[in-house]
Amino acid sequence: MTMEYRTEFLERIERTPTAISYRFKMPEGFNFIAGQNMLVDLGNKLAHPLSLSNCPEEAEFIEFTKRMTGSLYCGRLESLEKGETISVKGPAGKFCFADSSETLVMIAGGIGITPIRSILTSLEKKKENIGTVILIYGNLNREDIAFRDELENIKLPDYHLAHVLSDTTGMENAYQGFINADIISKEVPKSSNAHYMVSGPPVMVEAIKKALATIDVAEDRIRTDIFLGYS
Repeated sequence: MTMEYRTEFLERIERTPTAISYRFKMPEGFNFIAGQNMLVDLGNKLAHPLSLSNCPEEAEFIEFTKRMTGSLYCGRLESLEKGETISVKGPAGKFCFADSSETLVMIAGGIGITPIRSILTSLEKKKENIGTVILIYGNLNREDIAFRDELENIKLPDYHLAHVLSDTTGMENAYQGFINADIISKEVPKSSNAHYMVSGPPVMVEAIKKALATIDVAEDRIRTDIFLGYS
């Protein structure tokens, strides 16, 4: 049964020129797993499912990060004042990390990084012994990379981050173009029996699934989280 909670707006944090994090007081009884989402209801029929971008270990608040598009929903978010309350329903979703010592490959496009940021931060804070973690993150350019500094400094025993950008200006080590089978093959050891977590817009997720099929990744080793809209 999905529960509904009232929560108080705390602050907004600019992650990129177009991506903003919104933090709210942790509602009593709201227990979530890293990678899950919630329905954020702003009233007046403005409700949208959004992934939590913080992790459960950050127990004082809940946070989502939204690409700002100029929609009515985004306009309502921009008008929120500190102390104002809204409703959230959840948590929901199964895009979560299953404990494993096998290689974990996380592939994100744009704002699809939010549940992956939640999972990575949770793994870092829990200090668990896990296998190799590889993040392949696609964006338009350097300025478009949400959580860039944080992701580049995640402290895990065996962690690697590869950026894939349409415009690599200022990012000498980034791949140019789009995430594809060649890039994945270069970043993921051939001998690894890896699990894959893919998060982003529908077109991107489908393209990655097709790319993984060409390099013989079994479908049961792929978990996806599709961002259905940017309203």
